[in-house]
Amino acid sequence: MDNILKKAFYFVSLILIVIATAYQVAVLYQGKEVTDGVLDGYFYVAYIAFGISVFFALLFPIIQMASNPKGAVRALIAVGIVVVIWFISAAFSGNEFSADQLEKMKVTAETSVLVGTGLIYTYIIFGLAILSIIYASVSNLFK
Repeated sequence: MDNILKKAFYFVSLILIVIATAYQVAVLYQGKEVTDGVLDGYFYVAYIAFGISVFFALLFPIIQMASNPKGAVRALIAVGIVVVIWFISAAFSGNEFSADQLEKMKVTAETSVLVGTGLIYTYIIFGLAILSIIYASVSNLFK
């Protein structure tokens, strides 16, 4: 089953590459005066490629989880930890700007909170990465 999916993925990829190349040649051939018809087709190919990519990006992990349930549990635990870290970051973030400052920057208070959440999340993940590197190095010394 997995081999059939790989062959289908390669076949669809090759077809999309050939179509996209044809549209690229058409765009280059027309030069500065590209017609909307060529660009529309070019974008449709991009939309189709994106849709197929999303489909396969969702399908392959599901197949992998079905074939390896223990790995699936570990992956779901990891996703759960990432979500918990996001909520912790959201709990610690807040809007530190006044209404005048927000108006000057042309952002809302919600945007400020989201940026703060993203920054705190990044700091936590970076810290965990550093700790895991240190742990791996120290545990390697004792093996």
